[in-house]
Amino acid sequence: MADTEENRWAKFHLGETSEDIVVESSEDNHQLAVQLVTQANHRLDVFSRDLDPRIYDNADFIDAVRSLAVSDNKARIRFLVIDPDKAIKLGHRLLDLSRRLSSTVEIRKVHEDYGANPECYLIVDGRGLLHRKLASRYEAIANFNNPGDAANLVHHFNEVWEHSS
Repeated sequence: MADTEENRWAKFHLGETSEDIVVESSEDNHQLAVQLVTQANHRLDVFSRDLDPRIYDNADFIDAVRSLAVSDNKARIRFLVIDPDKAIKLGHRLLDLSRRLSSTVEIRKVHEDYGANPECYLIVDGRGLLHRKLASRYEAIANFNNPGDAANLVHHFNEVWEHSS
């Protein structure tokens, strides 16, 4: 069967597929983010400049986050945002979801000491990741089983999380 938009990333499995996937478009970033979150069991951490609406403000991503949040009472979903003003102004769907599921979905504004970081990333279950070295561009690396790089990003995320509000 030829790859279609629906199943293009279906062959990648969280915790199993260790292949780096190089992507360059907002659509691929979005589809991989949804695929990763859909496969998550208990943890999602996202570090973002502005909760990029092309990736995170759409029904399928929100549905994947909601499903993760309600699937396990120990699920932990955290978003760190450098500049939340645009998301607030545009009524980003994640903001509404975080209000409705406040015990599971948390959003914090990044402390100014960490605001110059040019990257953005998504990590699921400490294994899968979607990492853009420059948040202003859509070139990214995704990997469904890279606990080493994921651990480094989680370490950074936790440090920033502790200093953010």
